[in-house]
Amino acid sequence: NNTRWTDEVYQEYERIECGFFINLTEQEKDNAGQIVADRYKGTLTINARRPVYNTSFFSTLFNYQDNDFSIQYIPFQQFYYSENTSMSNLTAIIAFYCYYIIALDHESFSPEGGDKYMTKAENIVNTSQNMSDRGWKASEGNNNRYWLVNDYLNPAFKPLRELMYNYHRLGFDMMQQNIESGRNQIIESLKTLEKIWTQRPNAFLLQVFFSTKRNEIIAMLKDTPVNAKADLIPILKKIDPAQGSKYDAVAN
Repeated sequence: NNTRWTDEVYQEYERIECGFFINLTEQEKDNAGQIVADRYKGTLTINARRPVYNTSFFSTLFNYQDNDFSIQYIPFQQFYYSENTSMSNLTAIIAFYCYYIIALDHESFSPEGGDKYMTKAENIVNTSQNMSDRGWKASEGNNNRYWLVNDYLNPAFKPLRELMYNYHRLGFDMMQQNIESGRNQIIESLKTLEKIWTQRPNAFLLQVFFSTKRNEIIAMLKDTPVNAKADLIPILKKIDPAQGSKYDAVAN
């Protein structure tokens, strides 16, 4: 794959580590129940992480399983991406997540710094509206590619965008220099998620955030003084109730 997704130059230590894991589970069938040649369904799992400044540690940016993964695949077929043109569903999906990940990386280094690339991801959603494959339309559910980018750019989710910068750049990136100050930035940034939860308690992006960050947050809280995390634990349990016992385990 020689596609360049950005014209920016990354140093080796700045590069985003990411993986795309495709699991094809079945061949598609038509309305008569007959197998459709070269058509497959399955899942796509994406994981991306960025380095923490001046350490060997990585912070996960995105950990997500796309269950609306249906593609046409012919052996030795070549896939090309070109902006604002029609493309295969596989090409569109890969391009969408590449831009989405780059956008999140930029958001973690500068306030709302991912606009350019999030807009590119949004453009792919818009040009894919006529596809018969699922995952691109608002009407197909509230937890697909459409909502990943639509909600992220929605002003109601501005606290999450602010968190991406405060949590990573002012939090983790600063912890080696001043662990207490960096940790406090992380804690205060996580508290702001309550603003989103109050308005949208079942928000898809909150679910994605916690599936991405939960283990990292819990690991950080294990070494956090009780008085520093006392106000945060109840908020996390409220927003992520199914995992309440995990937060209780690091409360003391």
